[in-house]
Amino acid sequence: MKPLIKMLLVSASLGAMATAAHAQMSIDTSKTIKVAMVPKLIGLSVFKANEQGAIEAAKSLNINFLYTGPVTASAQGQVDIINSLVARKFDAITVTSNNPTELAPSLKRAMAQGIAVVSYDSDVSPDARDFFIQNTAYPAMGKALVDSVEAYAGPNAQVAILSSTPDAAIQNAWLGAVKTYMAATYPNMKVVTTQYGQSSPSLSLSAGLNILHAYPQVTAIIAPDGAAEVGAAAAIEKLGMQGKVFATGASDPNSIRQYVKDGVIKASPLWDEVGEGKLVMYVARLAANHALKPDDTFTVPGLGTYTVNNKVIIFSEPLVFTAENIDKYNF
Repeated sequence: MKPLIKMLLVSASLGAMATAAHAQMSIDTSKTIKVAMVPKLIGLSVFKANEQGAIEAAKSLNINFLYTGPVTASAQGQVDIINSLVARKFDAITVTSNNPTELAPSLKRAMAQGIAVVSYDSDVSPDARDFFIQNTAYPAMGKALVDSVEAYAGPNAQVAILSSTPDAAIQNAWLGAVKTYMAATYPNMKVVTTQYGQSSPSLSLSAGLNILHAYPQVTAIIAPDGAAEVGAAAAIEKLGMQGKVFATGASDPNSIRQYVKDGVIKASPLWDEVGEGKLVMYVARLAANHALKPDDTFTVPGLGTYTVNNKVIIFSEPLVFTAENIDKYNF
């Protein structure tokens, strides 16, 4: 081997070893810490999957874990819980917000008292948290939702949107990406109405029925909320419109499995919610240890290596559930 080539290979190998060593930073778990996970509301299956992953990770990270949230999608309910956690001197609070600005004052008070704040799923104001775990890049999710419509309702689909609440940060970010991608890629595809189900299966069903009665031209419903997608699919089945109207959205596989097998939902993008819950706990532990920088790299066993970019961590690419793969997932 020529000396120059050998030198370059050795240099590259050393660089890779140094990068790997940095990425696999050891986490100090010698001290037990208290970490809370505050979902938008208790009972929604996607958040229960987050809890499942968080519980698994907490055991290995020496975390005393608490899962607590409001019974309805209420920003004020989350604020009350956060204030209680601050009073109880938790070491870290993780939260997916119902409203990014309403939660900010209570989270800033938490940070002022030395409590690490990690938002996930739906962000808060950037100055009210230490890190944000973004499920998947917004443009990627918008593309996946629109492509799920085009594949089965065609490029001229008349689309209704059934979301959670008007001020839900993540849904609004996804829907912004949906409209941008739709206009650029399928200019004949149109959104004819946007309605809200308040993250309630029953209210989402009512909203879905209203859409299908009021807008008979609709051939697809984009429902970027777990309860909304179930409500939309249930409305389609209730009116016997399978094969004429397709639903897509963002729900866990257990909640939509039968609708996928019935053909009401053909493709539905999400991500591994259990894995995301694990990542939330790892980031909370690192943040509470003051061991994570605004721009950094770290590895989570079983999940992979993550990059922190200006305090934001992207969990994964969209995972699209279909009839062919949905039985591989159980959460």
